[in-house]
Amino acid sequence: MVKLGMRKLWMTLLVATSVIALAGCARLPVGAPAAMQSTGAETITVTGYGEANGDPDVLTVEVGVSVSSTDISQAVASSNTTIERITGALGELGIDENDVQTTGFNVWPEDIYSPATGSPTGEKNYRVDSTLRVKVRQVDQAGAVLEAVIKNGANNIYGMTFGVQDTASLASQARTAAIADARVRAAQLAKELGVTLGEVQKAAEVSGGPIYPAYAAMGLGGGGEVPVAPGQITVSISVEVTFGVTR
Repeated sequence: MVKLGMRKLWMTLLVATSVIALAGCARLPVGAPAAMQSTGAETITVTGYGEANGDPDVLTVEVGVSVSSTDISQAVASSNTTIERITGALGELGIDENDVQTTGFNVWPEDIYSPATGSPTGEKNYRVDSTLRVKVRQVDQAGAVLEAVIKNGANNIYGMTFGVQDTASLASQARTAAIADARVRAAQLAKELGVTLGEVQKAAEVSGGPIYPAYAAMGLGGGGEVPVAPGQITVSISVEVTFGVTR
């Protein structure tokens, strides 16, 4: 009788446990787990672009002197003398010596060929190339600077590039324009998608302030001061902005 009573007790406990387990299962929603049911806030992310233009206030120009001679010492001496004349003329125009930098000095031999036979004569012609980089901080002096260096022996004028010494103001204007552009793009997307544009969730500058330099247009025909057109400088910035949206 005791054994039979214990067996009934175990059967009763087993049934009760099963009922509790089934009751717990009944509380869970059918389908995916709760973590997979939740959704995050809806957003729209766009990239805005902005540019700002300004007048250049500095000019950088490469000035070259190229000479040749069958006597290497004479070629080097001639190049040095010409460079000294050029730097002296720049100083007279008020160009600071720290704004004049030697960027190249090259010497190499060239074979001399006989006009009659086209064969090397065994003689050498030595060529010397010297280059200065000049920074002109008053752009209205550009023409006068070019005239001075040419008059004093420069026979190569390389790329002339205008720039802006302090780009902070232009970058600020470009950044404001980029944010405004991002708002316009996001508003258009929201309208097309049938949602309402909300507040900015996050923003990042994805490219900051690259400068598009103005390359000078100049004419070397005739004498006198060289005419130079400085143009304008462009600073461009891109921003990535995420906006919240509501349905």
